[in-house]
Amino acid sequence: MVAVNVTDLQFSYPLYGGQELPIIKGISFSVEQGELVAIQGPSGSGKSTLLYILGGLLTHFSGQVKIFDKNVTTLSDLERATLRNQSIGFVFQQFHLLAKATVRENILLPLDYPTEIQQNPVNEEQLLRIARDLGLEDRLDHLPNQLSGGQQQRVAIARALVRDTRLILADEPTGSLDTQNAIKTMEILRAAQQRGRTVIIITHDPEIAAQCDRVIFFRDGHIESDSAKKQHIAKVVAGDESFPPPKKISRFEQMTKYLRTSLRVSPIAFKSLLQNKSRTLLTMLGIIIGVAAVLSMVTVGKYTKRKILDSYAELGVNTMLFYGWPNWDLKAVDRPPAIFQGFDWDRDLNPLLKIFPELNAISPILFSWNITASFGGVTTDADIRLIGTTPDGIRLSNKNIMQGNTFSPFHIANRSAVCILGYDVYDRLFKDVNAIGQIIFINKGDRTFGCRVIGIAAPHNSNKDWNNPNLQIIVPYSFFQGISTTWESFTRQVLMETKPGEDVQAVGLGVRAFFEKRYGKSAMFNIGSDSVLIAQMNKFLNMFTVLLGMIAFVSLAVGGIGITNMMLVSVSERLKEIGIRKAFGATHFSIRVQYLVEAIAICGVAGLAGIVFGFVAYQGAIYGATKLIPNLQFEWVFDWQAIALSFISILAVGILSGLIPALKAEKLEVIEALRSE
Repeated sequence: MVAVNVTDLQFSYPLYGGQELPIIKGISFSVEQGELVAIQGPSGSGKSTLLYILGGLLTHFSGQVKIFDKNVTTLSDLERATLRNQSIGFVFQQFHLLAKATVRENILLPLDYPTEIQQNPVNEEQLLRIARDLGLEDRLDHLPNQLSGGQQQRVAIARALVRDTRLILADEPTGSLDTQNAIKTMEILRAAQQRGRTVIIITHDPEIAAQCDRVIFFRDGHIESDSAKKQHIAKVVAGDESFPPPKKISRFEQMTKYLRTSLRVSPIAFKSLLQNKSRTLLTMLGIIIGVAAVLSMVTVGKYTKRKILDSYAELGVNTMLFYGWPNWDLKAVDRPPAIFQGFDWDRDLNPLLKIFPELNAISPILFSWNITASFGGVTTDADIRLIGTTPDGIRLSNKNIMQGNTFSPFHIANRSAVCILGYDVYDRLFKDVNAIGQIIFINKGDRTFGCRVIGIAAPHNSNKDWNNPNLQIIVPYSFFQGISTTWESFTRQVLMETKPGEDVQAVGLGVRAFFEKRYGKSAMFNIGSDSVLIAQMNKFLNMFTVLLGMIAFVSLAVGGIGITNMMLVSVSERLKEIGIRKAFGATHFSIRVQYLVEAIAICGVAGLAGIVFGFVAYQGAIYGATKLIPNLQFEWVFDWQAIALSFISILAVGILSGLIPALKAEKLEVIEALRSE
């Protein structure tokens, strides 16, 4: 069976200016399975380049190279990586060991790849046997820089043998060994050949070449001689590489592939990060600060907004006064759907609670000027205002009852002659007399009627001289309609309360559009200026919160850029490592995923620390504010939306910051990466 078949192979290195330097000039040969072949020749003749081509490390050539009937040039990245990993064992002249990995980890490196294929681990006994045969059993936990050159060469040989592959490509495997270890190495390679393995050795040593079955002499890119010196008995070995059948995969399968590969490269990625602890920790610091800033600023912004709006409660932060007036400029040609005189409770107002679920409560407001009130011979000045409303209207007007009670639904339904006095009205009519239960007389034009006092409103600060709440007498709106003229009995003002978190102005505009459709041009509708002001304040505070969040995201982006820079530097510093991993079976995809996992791991750990730090920071800021601002009580604040936003930010920064370095790493050519030093 033919293990290697080369036909008209030509290879040139590109030079500056579009020129090329020919290295291999149209050679053809084949190697049977089970042969031990030596390739000799002077330096620069192209021996190592030939070895790289046979191993699938160089693919930009002309001609045809088949390894176990697999055409190297037509294989996919995964198929080529699988071929290198499971059918070819490399022994490089420069050793190419991972500097920060132990001898054990370097020997077992081929077992990590390809990550897309489930691996069968080598047991400890097999590892110890290989190490013992090469005199490395007491060096398994050492790093490469703690070994001699000869020991490093033996580690490289052990790595090539750990898979027991069908083809071994060795570049000067005895070049750094003493005579005794060189003999031992050749015995190991000869033993592999006796088990049916094909061994191709690049060597300058005539004694080593003399121990081989066949010597191919290479000079100036040509085969000068090819002599079979010994007969060999080839023990046919079944193929052990498994190529997944090519197929078009769905997005779900692609995501599954990413997840599966991520799980398999995670130990490699974490080990790499731990090997550069200082740089990793400094990079994480930027993410910790960024995530803490996002969480704390968004949370503090929303907390501040809530507290500011709460402080405007007396102005009715979630209430609005809705006006409706007949359109006196209605023309004869205008044909509205209905004529508006005032809001009807059953027809217009009560259904609003179902039509607009954003509304929490509705109350009509009726009023009359030029009112005087008298009790026990004392009469107030003519600046009292009579108000007709409901219990909800009293609550929405932020009136506190300091004595007595407010209205009940019974009073509304029965048009009861009861009233609540503003504090100044109470102070003018009653000195040392208990007002609750007393009957006062209200003079309204040429009419006088009595009402029983059931409550006294607490003093209320106001800058509205024309509508001073302390100079009001409040009665049930149904009673007000019964004692008023037809004109005054129309409801043209409605106090509305929205549910917490709703946009007051947006709801008001919706209600106005509803009534404009119902009454057309027969009415003019408007929203009270206070509610508009509060709505604008709400929008400003939303903008304030967003701006705080954007500032925080800038700091998080800076941290992400730091990760990108660190990963790019890491790619530059780890070119040789990437080349070694690719040489022993890592695919472009697995290298990409490894760098993404490293970036996401940094962001994940740093992000969790940032969330904890941010929580402590904003809780500390709230506690400090309670010591400086009167009437501000400390409370534990958990904003799950801000925490969720922080997690999403962590994931996004991890992927985006690692993507560019990952793409750069996966595109590296194996040989260029190996020669980076």
